[in-house]
Amino acid sequence: MSLDYSQAQTGRASAILTTGEVAGTSLDLTKVKNKLVTVDFSFTKGSLTNGVIKFYASKDDSTYDQVYFGGTAMQETLTADGERCYTLPPLHGWNFFRATLTGSGTTTGSAGAFVYRYDKLGSP
Repeated sequence: MSLDYSQAQTGRASAILTTGEVAGTSLDLTKVKNKLVTVDFSFTKGSLTNGVIKFYASKDDSTYDQVYFGGTAMQETLTADGERCYTLPPLHGWNFFRATLTGSGTTTGSAGAFVYRYDKLGSP
């Protein structure tokens, strides 16, 4: 199986975080080869205490369930500026995917952005 993650979709453009969970745009997994997605994530802490990124899957693009792998929720609490790449397990049985961000503390100077990367269904 050849994967180069040549396709990209902005999940969330860089913007100030909020203290409420903010969902990125959804990715239609029915167009994704092997339902394999990576997420490129950029975080600027600013005055926040931390930021939390979580990953969700849905069958109908309305009701989302948090993604678990090996019995553990796929999420990370970030306490410093950074760039991350998250590789998710295959999301077989699901039709949509999205990530969310939540800031904790004072949001001044904070920012978060992420891009979904994948191969198109039918690509070699």
